[in-house]
Amino acid sequence: MNNIFDIKRFCNYFLYDLRNAKNNYGLSLLILGTVPVTLYIIVQLFSLILFQEVAPIASAVKYTELSIVSIVTMFGAGAKIYGKVTEKQSGSNFLMLPASTLEKWLSMALIVCVVVPAVFFGLQFATDAVMSLAFPNSYGSRFLLVEQISGGLQFLEDEGVRVNFFGLLALSWAETVLTFTLGAICFKKSKVAKTILVVIAASFVISIAMVTFNVNTNVYPNYIGFSNASEFVSYLNRTINISYFVFIGGILGGIYYRLRTLKH
Repeated sequence: MNNIFDIKRFCNYFLYDLRNAKNNYGLSLLILGTVPVTLYIIVQLFSLILFQEVAPIASAVKYTELSIVSIVTMFGAGAKIYGKVTEKQSGSNFLMLPASTLEKWLSMALIVCVVVPAVFFGLQFATDAVMSLAFPNSYGSRFLLVEQISGGLQFLEDEGVRVNFFGLLALSWAETVLTFTLGAICFKKSKVAKTILVVIAASFVISIAMVTFNVNTNVYPNYIGFSNASEFVSYLNRTINISYFVFIGGILGGIYYRLRTLKH
């Protein structure tokens, strides 16, 4: 068992992996996490040049910024932190690190699924809060992103639909970032681009298979067949959760297999 997992050895490796992640992706994550400042400066510069006045930033612009920067982080984190394992020298050094495959795999999953999003969203919301306090009239008088997300969830609950937004966000993040991490440790070049192509091809094949299966078996019931909206939402919730966990489990299995068979 000691050869497979040792808590002290894992902690030492995890701390090493954290330092490696900071060195490889720390600056990029800092820049991505503080994009609201850059966004504010760009918007106000254009406003001053074109209209000679300071313009308030629309909430839609903030959501667009958060969405785009989140996607950039999910796509690029794995490649920046672990992409070098496909290189001969870096890969050999990775294999010689005093940790088992399970420990390396677990550390990798924790870094991209827990540490990176915690730092990223922490920086995003902290920056949003500081900008709200510093520029209440032009940026927003309150912490707009957090406030409106909470308001949207409250509205759904008032309508009788309970949505675990943060759970859904966590699963979506894990699904995406792990997919691109697997691509980063499989492809030697153009890691993100090749992963996107594989995802598109796989989505196309799965979509055709699901449509064919549904047409032949009619296994997916229409919402009209449910006694009420709550029953349909519960069914939909179970289906989404099962799909997420099956997919994430498959990707995690693929990452473990790749680490176990990695050779240089």
